[in-house]
Amino acid sequence: MKKNEQTKFLLAILFLLFLIIFLLIYSIYFINTELIKHLRIPQWQRILIVYSFTLLAILNLYTVKNLFSALSTLKTTQIYKDNIKSLDNFINILRAQRHEFNNHLQIIWGLICVGKYDDAVRYIEQISENLKCTSKFYGLGCAELSALIFAKSSLAKKYDINFEFHYNVDFSNLKFDSMDLINICGNLIDNAFYYAKCSLSKYVVLEINDTGSQVEISITNSGSYIDDCKKEKIFELGYSTKNSTGLGLFIVKSTVEKYGGQIEVFSEYKSQDKYEKEGYTTFKVTLPKKI
Repeated sequence: MKKNEQTKFLLAILFLLFLIIFLLIYSIYFINTELIKHLRIPQWQRILIVYSFTLLAILNLYTVKNLFSALSTLKTTQIYKDNIKSLDNFINILRAQRHEFNNHLQIIWGLICVGKYDDAVRYIEQISENLKCTSKFYGLGCAELSALIFAKSSLAKKYDINFEFHYNVDFSNLKFDSMDLINICGNLIDNAFYYAKCSLSKYVVLEINDTGSQVEISITNSGSYIDDCKKEKIFELGYSTKNSTGLGLFIVKSTVEKYGGQIEVFSEYKSQDKYEKEGYTTFKVTLPKKI
């Protein structure tokens, strides 16, 4: 189901819910009017009407709750599918690099054998520069997260976004579910890219650090400013400023709370020049290591 279709479906369900509630309130008022009393409708029938509409209202509330839960699951499933695709691409790149490595060794060996030492050095430097694009993701200790961030870095090039990634953490020794890390980082990166790609500086920086007792994930993007009064509202189920389902940040907060962590939002305007200012927003997630 597409985002626009999801939004229309949700609006239809909410409209039905409000209609049922309105009918419930109206029925309570109507059965107590003088007209109904003169018609001498038995009390038990009036009570039955009220209870019937009350039951319908409760059932609709339950339906809406399950609907949002289903959409949340659908969103998470889509993230998993995207991550599997990213992981496949990442593995294929590593396989290709391993295949090319033997060729590189033969070329370097040949240059050394014929005395072309300077050419061998330049060739090694060229290989090293080309490997930097993927090697910086190796040390995370979570192949799924490495694949996700690598895929997002490729997407950043497509949107001409200056995407920086820094980390000081090894997830291989930490008790975090890889899918939870993907839920957090994937949604935050997508949210950051959405605003950065239309901004002046097109800037996004992701940092993941092990501080000893906890893991901190922070992402800063240009192109957005969030008022203080909206910093809590953006995590509410269904709330969105992007014509979407409003599930992304809700999933992030729910996942963070699962680990007893916290998420904070910092937003400010930074002057680009004398006449223009651009908004910058940072989401900072703190996850305790002892879970």
